[in-house]
Amino acid sequence: MRSWGAAVPALPPMSERDFQQVVTDLALLRGWCYYHTHDSRRSNPGWPDCAIWRPGRFMLRELKTDKGRLSAAQTVVLAGLRDAGVDADVWRPRDLDRIRVELAP
Repeated sequence: MRSWGAAVPALPPMSERDFQQVVTDLALLRGWCYYHTHDSRRSNPGWPDCAIWRPGRFMLRELKTDKGRLSAAQTVVLAGLRDAGVDADVWRPRDLDRIRVELAP
């Protein structure tokens, strides 16, 4: 096996804004409809960042960086949505493989 002598540098952490763009692009590319509130300061506290849907499937997702933490309100709202039968979850950049599966065409 050949050694190249230097380790591959780790990618810099992805910002939430950049991650949101990746998710948006992937969803639209795969035929999903996508909604994101542009100014969440006027939304109810804790409401997830985005709604993603297509015929037969609807999901709400809170987008966080790999180190980002849910607020207390976000935790309560996500739990309440799940209890109501809504597909609600948190996605992070480290979840990209799972996200690709969930957004399969």
